[in-house]
Amino acid sequence: MSAKKTYRYDIEAQDIDFRRRVSLRSLTNFVLITAGRNADENGFGLLELQNDNFTWVLSRLVIDMERMPDESDSLTIDTWIEKIGTAFTTRNFRLYDAAQQVIGHAASSWAVIDMKTRRSVSLDTLPGMQRFVLDESTPIGEPGRIANVEGEVANSFLVKYTDIDINSHANSLNYVQWLSDCFSLDHYRRHHIRRFEINFLKEIMFGDTGEVFRREQAAGDYYFQVVTRDRGVACRARILFEKIPRQEL
Repeated sequence: MSAKKTYRYDIEAQDIDFRRRVSLRSLTNFVLITAGRNADENGFGLLELQNDNFTWVLSRLVIDMERMPDESDSLTIDTWIEKIGTAFTTRNFRLYDAAQQVIGHAASSWAVIDMKTRRSVSLDTLPGMQRFVLDESTPIGEPGRIANVEGEVANSFLVKYTDIDINSHANSLNYVQWLSDCFSLDHYRRHHIRRFEINFLKEIMFGDTGEVFRREQAAGDYYFQVVTRDRGVACRARILFEKIPRQEL
C-alpha cells in the first residue's frame, strides 16, 4: 500500500472552454475525481461509507495553478492525506502537464457526516485511514477561512434535478459554475485563473434559489458569497485572476 498515488487523465472536448483550456469546473472535477478514486482504492470511499449511512462532504478547497492545461495536454495528479483531525482530514494534490512539469497544487479539507442527521461525525469512525497519512505539505498550505463578503449581485440560480448529487444536495461543481459565470467571455479572453478558494458552509438543496455576491478586493482579486433565500450564506469563495500577456492574446 502506498500513501501517495498518481492518476492520469486525458483532456477531452468536454473539459475545455472556448479558449481550448481546461475550465475551472473541469479542473475542480479532476481534483475531486482523484480524491474519490484514491478513497475508494484505500477502502473508505463514498459508496463504502454510505453502507453505514455516512458520507464524505467537502468543506474547503484551494487550487493554485501556474497555468491551466490545454487541449493538447494530459493531466497527472498525485494525491495523499496529510493529516487527520477529529472532524476534518486534509488531502493534498500535485498537478503535472503532459511533459511532467508541475503546473499546480491543490489542498482540500473533508468531513464525514451522518446522512440521517446531516451532522458531522468523528473521523475515528474510519480508523483504517491512519495507515495512509503522509506528513507532506504543499507550497500553498492548507485551505483557509474566507471572511464575510459584501458586494454586488453577479449571478443567481435555481437548484434543479440535474444539480443534485448522490448526497442529495447540490454538487460542489455547481458552486464552481455559479462563480465562474460571474464574468464575461471578454474577461476570460484577457485573464487566466491563478488561484481558486472555496469554503462550503451549508448544504444547498433541491428547489433552493439564491444569489452570488461579488466584490473585487484588489485588481483581479474577487471574493464571493453564495446566499440562498431560505438557508442564508451557503459558501464563500475567491478567484484570483492574472492578466494574459499581450503577446499571448
